[in-house]
Amino acid sequence: MGIAALQREVTPENPLQRILTGQDAFYKSQNYLETTGTDFASRVALPTSYTWNTEHRIITIAKEILSYLSIAPMIYNWLHSTAGRMGILPASDQSHYSNGSEHPNILRENINLQSDWKYKRLTIEVDGDKVDTCIMGKASTLGNRRWTLSSNGNAEFYEAKLGHPDFQNLLNETNSNALVFNYPGVGASMGSPSRKSMTKAYRAMLAFLEDQENGIGAREIIGYGHSIGGGAQGDALREHTLKDDINYVFIKSRTFSDLSKTVATMVRVPFISFFVKLMGWNIDSVYSSKILQAPEVILQTADVERYTILSDSQRIIHDGVIAPEASLAKALLDDPDCPQKNKTFIGIPEPHNEPLSDMPFLASRIEQYLSR
Repeated sequence: MGIAALQREVTPENPLQRILTGQDAFYKSQNYLETTGTDFASRVALPTSYTWNTEHRIITIAKEILSYLSIAPMIYNWLHSTAGRMGILPASDQSHYSNGSEHPNILRENINLQSDWKYKRLTIEVDGDKVDTCIMGKASTLGNRRWTLSSNGNAEFYEAKLGHPDFQNLLNETNSNALVFNYPGVGASMGSPSRKSMTKAYRAMLAFLEDQENGIGAREIIGYGHSIGGGAQGDALREHTLKDDINYVFIKSRTFSDLSKTVATMVRVPFISFFVKLMGWNIDSVYSSKILQAPEVILQTADVERYTILSDSQRIIHDGVIAPEASLAKALLDDPDCPQKNKTFIGIPEPHNEPLSDMPFLASRIEQYLSR
């Protein structure tokens, strides 16, 4: 069943939910393998299946027209691409992959569609930007209304998660389905890459999951953000009102305290912190964490042999990318004004980009928060 069929079958009173489980489930369609393969083979985002806007449509159209008349967006995109190659922001430039811009497409086409995992590629539009998105789950979980929203780190693509054993293990351990996406300007997602567009994209994904009438209708949401993905998550939650009838828990894995400070410790280029702030790319993860009104689990590399609950920052070490003094975990643990009632700090032995080795430990903490 392709996107067109998805849009025909949903009803105003129960969209998407009807095709996630039961006799009408999308993966039970006789043409599931063929149509999903066709959707995955598309090099561009599919037709829009859900729209969530933060600004009036007239403003969006005016901005699109101005973008064609001004050289400023070209300069901005070049600066962002340069920053991405430096490892500062999610890279819209894929030149460091051996297969270049085809990298996410090749990953997507190589997904095993005959496994227990079921996939549906979608497009969610926010303020004119088409965000390439995918849902995944199993027949046994797609109707349980527990969803993991994953936000990527630098130079990551959602396509890499779909068939990755470590991500599948996270979903298995948490008995969860997943919603994954690429930021605007990354992969097949349209739009200009920026802090603002990343934030809006995350909020659109969250709204899609929360929407009981026209979206997924989740009852439990696990937000999992790695590195800058944790920063984008926190930035989005500063503006997003969480629903009273949904249980949330947010995970930040090896996330920085402040992007400008982190870049300064990584690059050691004079005025780089000022540059990050000037371009409006700075993300303050400490502030967003301190005002978060939902449970939060913060993972950070530490001098430990196995996963350990941290009560102070003394064992936090350099994770290979983020120095201890630039980590979110240390900043919060050292802050006497940080409310820690609904926060758990976990010291892990893995460096910045290594997969988690003790998923059951993390899953048990997630379960404790969701079952409250």
